[in-house]
Amino acid sequence: MGDINERLSQIPPMYKSRYTNIEGKKELLDIISTEVIFYLEALAQKVMEQDDFSERIADQIKTAYFSEYRKELLKDGVTFTTEEKKAYFKENHEQYKDRTFEEAEKLIESTLRPEKENEFIETKKQELFNNFKVEINYDILADINIAAPDSNEIIINEKIISSSDPAIERTVREIIAHLEILPARTQAALRSEAGLKRHIEELAKTDVYYVEALQNGFDKNPVILNMVNQIERNMALRTVYNTLVVEAIDTSEEAVQKYYNENIDQFSTLAYRKIQTFGFDTKKTATKMRKTVKKLIKKHKDEEINALIQESSVYPAKDGILDHIYKNDIIPGIGKDKVYCDQVWATEPGQLSDVFQNSKDKFVFFRIMEDVTAIATPFVEVKDKVKNTLMRTLSKEKFESVKEELETKYALTTYPDKMVVKLSAEEYFNKAEAAQKRKRFNDAIFYYDEIIKYHNNTKDDSKALFMKGFLYAEELKDKEKAIEIFEEFLDLYPEGDLSESAQYMLSSLKNNEDMIESIEFEDK
Repeated sequence: MGDINERLSQIPPMYKSRYTNIEGKKELLDIISTEVIFYLEALAQKVMEQDDFSERIADQIKTAYFSEYRKELLKDGVTFTTEEKKAYFKENHEQYKDRTFEEAEKLIESTLRPEKENEFIETKKQELFNNFKVEINYDILADINIAAPDSNEIIINEKIISSSDPAIERTVREIIAHLEILPARTQAALRSEAGLKRHIEELAKTDVYYVEALQNGFDKNPVILNMVNQIERNMALRTVYNTLVVEAIDTSEEAVQKYYNENIDQFSTLAYRKIQTFGFDTKKTATKMRKTVKKLIKKHKDEEINALIQESSVYPAKDGILDHIYKNDIIPGIGKDKVYCDQVWATEPGQLSDVFQNSKDKFVFFRIMEDVTAIATPFVEVKDKVKNTLMRTLSKEKFESVKEELETKYALTTYPDKMVVKLSAEEYFNKAEAAQKRKRFNDAIFYYDEIIKYHNNTKDDSKALFMKGFLYAEELKDKEKAIEIFEEFLDLYPEGDLSESAQYMLSSLKNNEDMIESIEFEDK
């Protein structure tokens, strides 16, 4: 739990809530244990001893040094005189018109600080540039072709950054090697001369701060040591993942073409249909109207059909036309309705469907007005997309396979149940009640599920199951789920204290009657 809580403390606040409940902590346990077995494999394969390993993390380490050294310098490096703050207060008096200078002083400092800090760091950078005799060869930047690295052979050994300290100097070869490690999106941003210029200047700034930090013994700083260790670990994980997962996937032209052929629906326009729907309150009326509509269709009496819809159908809008119905179980204007959607795609174009009941309990039938088929995009146009999709799909499968192999190899065993803190039934009921008062009904259901899981004693679990059904019926308006729960309740507790109430709720739900406002429970 110490490891879990330490990792939890490192997660940004906006994502932390995902991992604070028991399911989230189990997910975190899986993430940590997976990292461990991949790291063990990285050690076994000696990836950190590879010739280029240090080169691939060098700039990350320098950035870490710069970040921490910057904080150290700024501790005492930035100060504000009273005159500066008063001058800002006077210039921006409208912003602080309801406050005295003394009341606004802290706010003024926080406003001025970022600009003041940047000025300090830039001034310090220029001082270091002078000390280390740093010069950037801007003339050669225009000759570097980032998009085609092999075309830079003529200038490959030219210095872009020169210095009295060799650790700061960089050649075209070193810059290209550095750029190749960067993410594709970052590389794209550096293809302009201006973008590349800014990046080179930032590298030079990071390098001079890194060298001075080393000279000042910053390599003994425990924060830096921890950061460097994490950088090495992350690169080791990435390397072994690429070796075992990414590089094991066949991305040849033939493999990509085969994936395209087998999954052509993913690379095609979506098929959809347009229908004209007829809806009625009873099956008898719908059946009768279907016969009438069928006759009118044969006689091509479209105006009379539209008039019938306006006079009798419960769906008169747009003459009952529903367009762009895809194979996604959703009907426009109604929402999720798998039965309806299946009917749309099972009915032949130009035909009338059978009468059936939709998710809104209306009896409907329809005719297909338009059938738009899917059209595949030519392979040459989507080859890159196909390759990326293949990689995403197969890398997930390969990752799970490799993970399973490593779990066996390193005898990994996890104990997620040890993270569960079991409360008393009363404590769970109190938490559920508090959640309901805040209208957090899904949270309340979670606590009722915990009671059912850990307090299987007929008394507590039966009440929890009943309350689940009650919430689905009354608050979440999920009739199908509520019916399912009350039926389960009556199967499990046919003679229980709440069986009569459960039977009443079930009958009311099935007969579409209004629910009772509240139910009293005896505290037994």
